[in-house]
Amino acid sequence: MTESKYRPLYKFLNSLDERERQMSFAEIERIIGLPLPPSARKHNAWWGNHRSKWRQSWAWLDAGWQTRLLDRQAESVQFARR
Repeated sequence: MTESKYRPLYKFLNSLDERERQMSFAEIERIIGLPLPPSARKHNAWWGNHRSKWRQSWAWLDAGWQTRLLDRQAESVQFARR
């Protein structure tokens, strides 16, 4: 994974032994040390499981995880091992 502001999320997910992990947006913000961009709260696509020019998805994909069960209203997302 290249250096990005989401590298701390990569490191966190990569360190887990679990098969699934539910996380709040606030927890993710604490891990990366920055607020999530407004698009994370507005668009499901921000949480997509595809590589794009935006690097956030690389954090979970490179760590061997994928997103699922996104609840933008509750501000939470579930990660699952691929």
